[in-house]
Amino acid sequence: MTPRPLFLVLLGALAVLLVAPAVPASAHAVLTGAVPGDGEALEVSPDEVRLTFNEPVVTNDGALRVFDADATRIDEGLVEPGDGTEVAVDLPELPDGAYVAVYRVVSSDSHPINGTITFTVGAGEALDADAIAEIAGPSGGWLGTVGSLLRGLGYVGTLLAAGAVTFAAAVARGAADRRRAERVGRPAALLGVAAVVLHLPVQAAAVSGYSLFGAVTDVGVLGATVSSGFGQSSLARLVALLALAVPWFVPGGASGSADAADGRDRSGRGTRRPLLWLGAAATLALGSFVLDGHQRSVEPTWLLVGGDVVHLGGAAAWFGGLVLLVVTLRAAREGDDPVAAALLVARFSRLAFWSVLALSLAGTAMSLPLVRGVDALVTTTYGWTLLAKVALVVVVLGLAAYNRRTLVPGVVARAVPAGGSVDAPPSAGATSGTRDAWARLTRTVQLEAGLLVLVLGLTGFLVTIQPAAEAAGLSGPATIDAPLTDDIDLSVTIDPSEVGPNAVHVYAFDATGQLTDELDPLRLEFTQTAEDIGPFVVEPFVAGPGHWTATIDDLRFVGTWEVRVVAGIGRFDEAETTLEFEVR
Repeated sequence: MTPRPLFLVLLGALAVLLVAPAVPASAHAVLTGAVPGDGEALEVSPDEVRLTFNEPVVTNDGALRVFDADATRIDEGLVEPGDGTEVAVDLPELPDGAYVAVYRVVSSDSHPINGTITFTVGAGEALDADAIAEIAGPSGGWLGTVGSLLRGLGYVGTLLAAGAVTFAAAVARGAADRRRAERVGRPAALLGVAAVVLHLPVQAAAVSGYSLFGAVTDVGVLGATVSSGFGQSSLARLVALLALAVPWFVPGGASGSADAADGRDRSGRGTRRPLLWLGAAATLALGSFVLDGHQRSVEPTWLLVGGDVVHLGGAAAWFGGLVLLVVTLRAAREGDDPVAAALLVARFSRLAFWSVLALSLAGTAMSLPLVRGVDALVTTTYGWTLLAKVALVVVVLGLAAYNRRTLVPGVVARAVPAGGSVDAPPSAGATSGTRDAWARLTRTVQLEAGLLVLVLGLTGFLVTIQPAAEAAGLSGPATIDAPLTDDIDLSVTIDPSEVGPNAVHVYAFDATGQLTDELDPLRLEFTQTAEDIGPFVVEPFVAGPGHWTATIDDLRFVGTWEVRVVAGIGRFDEAETTLEFEVR
């Protein structure tokens, strides 16, 4: 397969990777409580609707809206937020009927989270799923698909542009190689610019729930998006990529003259833009990604942020260098200079070694807090995607080792006579064996670069889905469900289920799945049996019908804990159940 069809196929596969898995279920913030509860039947009108999330979320004017059965908005606007984990709106006195609360917030890693909560007042009858969907409006799933695609293209453009700068500084053997780096780096930077410019309105629409046109024309919505972590990351990357998209040589520096080929004007003064200046722009472009993503919402933040910077730098050097090797090898073939090509591969191999080492160390360090266990690795979408990415990287490493240890020495050995110099011009009598070895080297480098495109596609997908540890319950809040009686079920959430302060929420549901207020009083007893610690008695306060909450500081030791829930039923009866959870 020739280079162009190969890359068309690989880029098509990249698009499929980014588009096919983009589903709304890849939320990062988790809704841990709602008052009224979803599906709750209330006898009297509530004063407000309040949602609680496991982490602070970003809101806008339309973050939480309440509609009646006729799709008329009836809430009185957002209540001033507290610590950022709660979103609430005031309500007027509601007549009997069914109501739908539609929420759309942004998690701390800049991903939109949306959903609905329904409840009834008095004699109101619950709405069916079709009626709820019609009131809530379009879910915006296609926006998530487009956003994932633009995010992946942004990775490709930015890493390729930054990698071209690295190639020009560390691998290029002369002005001709640097000009090739510019011819690759500048279009790549423009691709990244286009991805950023298009992604901003798509993100604004996904966050606000407005149409794409409405989001672009609403100054408040667009301004909120630009001022968010996503917007700050995008603007920093836009500035850096624009700096990389301008000519790397001042007028006359790439004219093709002998003097200009060395990047100098006729007076001997250097005309090429300093690589240091280009390197600063490339560093800013790569660093902009750490302003937005999982690393900002998972502890330890310093490890995730530092690891991401190293990971991105290594990926840029490797990916950009490989793409430029493909371009350079093609030029070497046209110039019948296989030795020069082999030497360039050898120079790049040294850079690739350190890049792979940095990638491996940073990737391992970053995976620990995001995965935290083998079970999470093999039972979650994030885990399997990470394994697929690692498998592709292993294949690429094998190809790189084959290039460096077999093909490069083979090309040099066939083209340079025994005792000759590799720096000497290639012999005019190059053998067919040299051409065959050079052709194999070209094909494997092309394949290596193409597989890295797929790796970048998987990386773009990884940042849009819930981390494995969180999805498997190894991080984030612990939620335990258990029956209390034959007719009442309990759901207990401990957030964040880590050593230190924790928020506790207890929900009681009747046989129909509705929140019930039949329990009174209710107390909790926390014990760590392995260390014979406790019990610590907690009496939560009533947060709403069938909902109790408390903040505790007693979970000071890692390990398995038990919480004994004791609840009064009627005037004289009492029921209890004991639940286990892990404190990390």
